Amino acid sequence: MYGSSITRRLFVAHCVFLAVLTVLVSTAALVDARERSYTVTAERMLSVAVAIADNPLVVTAAQSADPTAALQAYTVSVSANADVDSISIMSPGGVRWTHPDPAKIGQKDPDQAVRAITGAAYTEVTSGAGAPSVRAVVPIVDPEDDVVGIVTAGISTNTTQTVLDARLPAILILALTLLLAGTVGFWLLDRFLRRATLGWGAEELARNYLLTDSVLRSVREGLALIDRSGTVVLYNDQAARLLGIPARTGSRNGATAPAVTDLDLPPALTELLQSGRPAQDELYPTPTRVLVVSQTPAQPAPSRGRGRAESMGTVVTVRENPGAPSRG
Repeated sequence: MYGSSITRRLFVAHCVFLAVLTVLVSTAALVDARERSYTVTAERMLSVAVAIADNPLVVTAAQSADPTAALQAYTVSVSANADVDSISIMSPGGVRWTHPDPAKIGQKDPDQAVRAITGAAYTEVTSGAGAPSVRAVVPIVDPEDDVVGIVTAGISTNTTQTVLDARLPAILILALTLLLAGTVGFWLLDRFLRRATLGWGAEELARNYLLTDSVLRSVREGLALIDRSGTVVLYNDQAARLLGIPARTGSRNGATAPAVTDLDLPPALTELLQSGRPAQDELYPTPTRVLVVSQTPAQPAPSRGRGRAESMGTVVTVRENPGAPSRG
């Protein structure tokens, strides 16, 4: 991403953050919705199975010679009316008396519902060939509290409904809304930063700063940039020595740029530096030396997306006059 704008990098980071946040929130919501879906479905299956097991017709049929003849049509009807995938009634030993698939009647239930033989009702989640199923297992108890049969009621969980229960569509819409709002915000920020940085990227700004700092330190003359308000905003060590600019204290960000009027300079030189007028090798005597001063407008090159930029102030070069007698 070398050379890309700061806002473009922030926008990419914004998109990555939103994507990660959306995945995490969606996963948490999906897990929570699945657990709630299992709980609600288990309670419904348990209610259906208990209602069947408590039906006197079922209790009587379970003790008859042919429970299948009395209960098969009944369980099929209840399954349709209660919107249940599977209702099966079996003997205490686990042999099916009824089943949605008549071919499985008479076969032994592979799970055998052993816990129900003790008279305890329970629910469980089983993994079928397709989606997981929630099943309730309830014992059929006669008036003497003996287990005479077992009722199972099960239904496959609906993945689509689980997604809707998790409010994933709402989460995705919110993420897209934040992405759109972030896009507009970063576009506006990009316009502002391009104006403020003249279209340079982060690496380009850092490189230009290092180049400027190297140039300032390498030249033998004093070099300073004075803005239109008369503040010395940039200078090298030689300019600081010749113009009597105090050394900066504290951090670079917290340093205060000196004003021309705060410097101990001859009035004529102070007037020149404040005026911003062009000057070429003008002599200004000070108590200790004679300074040769040149001054030109600081006109930056046109920026990438704009025309000619307005003047930033003046560039001042200053050096000692080697031929002048010392005044010290």
